[in-house]
Amino acid sequence: MRFGLLGSFVVEDAGGTPRQIGTPKARALLAVLLLRGGSPVSWDTVKTAIWGESVPATARASLHNHVARLRRDLDESGDRIQVTPAGFRLRVLDDELDVTRFDRYVCRARTARLAEDWAEVEALTGSALALWRGAPLSDVPLPDTEREPFVRRMEEARLQVLEWGYEADLHLGRHQGIAAELAELVAAHPLRETFVGQLMLALHRSGRPADALLAYDTARRTIRRELGVDPEPGLVELHRRILTLDPSLTAQPATEPQTAPPPATSVPTPHFPTLDPPATDPSADPHPTPHQLPSSPADFTGREQELDRIVGELAEADRPDGATVLVHRVSGSGGMGKTTLMVRAAHQIRERFPDGQIFLDLGGMTTMPMPPESALGLLLRALGVAPEEVPCGLQARSAQFRSLIAGRRMLILLDDAGDAAQIRPLLPGAAGSAVLVTSRRRLVSFPGVRIDLGALPDDAARRLLASIAGEDRVAAQPSATTEVLRACGGMPLALRLAGSRLAARPAWSVQDLAHRLTSHGRVLRELYADDLHVRTALQMSYELLLQEPQEPQESQGSQGSQEPQGHSGHPGHSGHTGPARAFRLLGLMPSAAFGTAAAAAVLDCDERSVEDWLEALVDAHLLESPAPGRYQFHCLLQALAVELAEESDSEKERALAVERFVLWCLHGADAATVRLAPAARRVPLDAGARLRGPFADYDEAYGWYEREREVLVAAVSLAHEAGLHVQAWSLAASLWAYVRLGRTDDWLATHTVGLAAARATGDERAEAWMLNGLGNQVLKTGRPAEAIGYFRRVLRIHEGVPGRDAELSAVFNNMGTCFTDLGDHESALHHYRKSLVREPESCATLNNMADALSHLGRHDEALDVLDRAEAIQRATRDLVSLAIGLRVRGDVLRGADRAAEAVEAYRRALALQRLGGDKHSEAVSLTGLGDALADLERQTEAEACWGKALRWMERLGDQGRSVDLRKRLAGA
Repeated sequence: MRFGLLGSFVVEDAGGTPRQIGTPKARALLAVLLLRGGSPVSWDTVKTAIWGESVPATARASLHNHVARLRRDLDESGDRIQVTPAGFRLRVLDDELDVTRFDRYVCRARTARLAEDWAEVEALTGSALALWRGAPLSDVPLPDTEREPFVRRMEEARLQVLEWGYEADLHLGRHQGIAAELAELVAAHPLRETFVGQLMLALHRSGRPADALLAYDTARRTIRRELGVDPEPGLVELHRRILTLDPSLTAQPATEPQTAPPPATSVPTPHFPTLDPPATDPSADPHPTPHQLPSSPADFTGREQELDRIVGELAEADRPDGATVLVHRVSGSGGMGKTTLMVRAAHQIRERFPDGQIFLDLGGMTTMPMPPESALGLLLRALGVAPEEVPCGLQARSAQFRSLIAGRRMLILLDDAGDAAQIRPLLPGAAGSAVLVTSRRRLVSFPGVRIDLGALPDDAARRLLASIAGEDRVAAQPSATTEVLRACGGMPLALRLAGSRLAARPAWSVQDLAHRLTSHGRVLRELYADDLHVRTALQMSYELLLQEPQEPQESQGSQGSQEPQGHSGHPGHSGHTGPARAFRLLGLMPSAAFGTAAAAAVLDCDERSVEDWLEALVDAHLLESPAPGRYQFHCLLQALAVELAEESDSEKERALAVERFVLWCLHGADAATVRLAPAARRVPLDAGARLRGPFADYDEAYGWYEREREVLVAAVSLAHEAGLHVQAWSLAASLWAYVRLGRTDDWLATHTVGLAAARATGDERAEAWMLNGLGNQVLKTGRPAEAIGYFRRVLRIHEGVPGRDAELSAVFNNMGTCFTDLGDHESALHHYRKSLVREPESCATLNNMADALSHLGRHDEALDVLDRAEAIQRATRDLVSLAIGLRVRGDVLRGADRAAEAVEAYRRALALQRLGGDKHSEAVSLTGLGDALADLERQTEAEACWGKALRWMERLGDQGRSVDLRKRLAGA
């Protein structure tokens, strides 16, 4: 394709056939994207550029329609115009846009002019001007605020090119015929003195000195009238030399290069960016010793180990000639202090590099990273190479750089590198010099030290905050200081800005800042000072994700999520798929480590693609990976992810992501319950929507719970806050099989939230379920009298309601257990009997009743009850309950001084429990077996049972029984 902005708007295919862009707004959109030369353009920028200050409410939908029309009119695939949550990007090749080609000619002309290659200047300026077809964008409906800056820049560039072209003509002796053209330019631009000087010289050399002097007089009067000053000294001097018929003004033959152009023909530096720095003084040292390191902060705090490691490696830089050049790299997310650390290290070791220290910001995290060729141009200039002597091309510049630095001892700090390809051409070819690199990406392909910077430890974070805000203020409110440190997450930039805000506001206490930082959704808005913002530092890494092309993902199809508003209709666009979308939506999860499976549920994608995206986020330091296959956000990056999701993803898409995550947790917890507590009451779930298959055994289910514990517990609150109240209490109920195994704090937290969620639904049965769970938690923590209060509230909900026999039986059974723990076995029996009235064949109640009878010394009655229970258990094949009954039988037999029979009962219980994989119940039975063996004075066997039981209880987190077992072993 060919795009033309230097005149009327032109779009042509490769063969020169015009393409008609249908609507004015579509033309305006395409022009706006072309004006950015392939860089990302935000939605707001595009809206303002097209509609000015009168942006309609339908602007977003309208822009999507215009994009669709543009794709059709251009007859291109969707890759030409990319639509992301952040905005738009047009893919434009170097030779497709006339502005790009114009700028390239200008840059080459500038180089030729510095080299005084006037024939080349003439050719290049002619090529540049040939692209000019008239007033830029003359027929595109754009607001003046969008059009005028571009028009002014290009018009200034055109005038500069004209000046250089006429300068070349004068140097080449081609003054005949250009006076008329210059007169028109002077009339159009009377204050542009370069044109005036060139017109005077052309007239003088054409044998018209009087006209030359008249041109000067006219210009002098105009300048004095308009500006109130005299012409610039060069023009005045040219006027004097024409008056005196200075022979040096005579035109030189084209073959005789002039060592210096006449003063009147000198021109100012172009008004558009160039890659090389301004020319240096010719008298300067041809081999300068650069000292370019930025200053190191006086309050540098922390990172002592990392600093010592880097300095130690740099101190060993005396390596034999030909040895590999080491590249010491520090990577980390924005704000982690990479540059500060490297600058500090460079200052400490700089005396070992007497030939100079170079600092170069490569802009790797910006939308326009510095090309290696440009970076080499700056390096060569720093080494004393004159601008006109800098060769063209990457290979030539790299070779010259290696040649110049060979044999010298220099320290080169390359800051903010984008990738390895940007660095590799900038490396010395031989040992002697050292290279330090900072990057937000992990650069693993170079030899040398590689350090990944994470959060500062708490003590270093506190010292950094105190060094800025003042030790007295920080020490005065330790709890508030802890809140500030937690909100900053150990990020040096965040701590520095938090301390700066306190230092700038003496009236604030640390508590005032802590409140602002911990108010919902405010932390990123509060962490700023002057032109430094934590959000800006972090968002740069995310913005780069939007520029990287992504492969379309495979949807799991489990939830049938709807396409978010603003979707471009092309699934491969990185704003809606891939790492960028993953970053945003995964930020909606709880602040805990998660695995690939949970992430795949959130994103509704296959795990293989999601794992690739997660690893890409880790490489970009947007995610942490504390263990293989596990991922976690830094708190400030998660805050950014949430904000970006709110900005970029529709409310419906965010809600669906949270719901998918909660359902993944719920179905996983239910599947694990089948293995951990097969006889437990389970929440009914939709079997057709199950998100995972069964766990293979107890160990797999328990291991899953252990890995996902923090996520699962937090998911209950997340579901409740998201309005998913049914899922919230259902998840709390499903977690019972795990939290009962010593996770009493999690038990209390999940069921407290679950109770609020159940009440929000108005479902009394769900409320009773949660109250029953809280009662059991209180009972488990040794407060049976308090637990009775919970169970009585459950009774009030169920009593008098038809069809609640199962619930009432369970509550009376739980209350009986409370009285057993209180030592009131008669009251316990009373409640067990009430339970059996509701459900006569409740084996759980029969087992507990036998235990109560045994405590009352009624062992034969207890064994009769167990016989009754065992008959029911075998008839129903309830092996879990049977195993518990056999363990209780062992307890009863021990109480009846029948230890040998008790040993047999425990062993039968263990055989069933091992078959079912219930490790907790197995550990309880092992404890009883050890007690029975001790009764028989088989101490070695008893200690073996207690030791094995202790190991399981410790692993499962049952602290109470672990303490009892340790006492047994100590007493033995």
